[in-house]
Amino acid sequence: MKLQYLGTAAAEAMPALFCHCETCRKARKAGGKDIRGRSGLMVNDTAMIDFPPDVYMTSLRFGIDLGAVRDIFITHSHGDHFDMEELGMRANGVFCHLGEHDDAPGIRLYGNDGVRELAEAYTKANPADFFTFTETVFGGTYRAENGVEFTFLPARHMESEHSGMYLLEDPAEGKRVLYAHDTGVFLEEAFALLAGKRLDMVSLDCCFGRRPGGISGHMGLPENRETVSRLREIGCVDDGTVIVIHHFSHNCGQLHAELEQEVEKDGFLVAYDGLTVTV
Repeated sequence: MKLQYLGTAAAEAMPALFCHCETCRKARKAGGKDIRGRSGLMVNDTAMIDFPPDVYMTSLRFGIDLGAVRDIFITHSHGDHFDMEELGMRANGVFCHLGEHDDAPGIRLYGNDGVRELAEAYTKANPADFFTFTETVFGGTYRAENGVEFTFLPARHMESEHSGMYLLEDPAEGKRVLYAHDTGVFLEEAFALLAGKRLDMVSLDCCFGRRPGGISGHMGLPENRETVSRLREIGCVDDGTVIVIHHFSHNCGQLHAELEQEVEKDGFLVAYDGLTVTV
């Protein structure tokens, strides 16, 4: 399974749009891996998790063909994870011009009740036939055109809707990946759904870096370590599991190299925009 991070920052990006804090000033000067867009993930080139507002520039930076995307799985309705107006640029024959074979069946969009409301509001104002929508339910599994199966798990994030995270499984390769953004320490329901499923990779929300999380449904490294320990206890993680930390806020106060130093003993991989991991 090929996984490419399209962005690795929290909602304000990094450096943050209007910010003059020390971390943002350092990030602007350093460039490279310290320039982070809003979060998203490409899965085997034709499926995505989340559709952030930075996706256009990200696709240019990393040579991604968005016209080849067939399935998009949304975690929740926050604007840094789902930009419906940007997705509207997929309207074939209007904002883009794809061959007839490329436009069938268009985009298959999956998301929770909050995503459904945004999609319905868009189609009410802009009659659209370039996507179909399926509302996700906790424990439900949805198969992408490329064969990867996405199971929607409950996340500890927005109380106003059914926020979730995704377990990815490739039956052909026998691989499993957990993509856990945005969430605080997992709900017991999520641990129960994961129990006994050995994971090849886990990608964890690390919004606050070395600082404790617990704010607005995010984690820091203390919660990451706690989560990895619990996943190990229930048979999901072993020494061969790749652990990635991701979704950083400038409020963590750390640049990429500092984060790498912080987790060297843990063996965690620090995500950066464009990072590709194959499991």
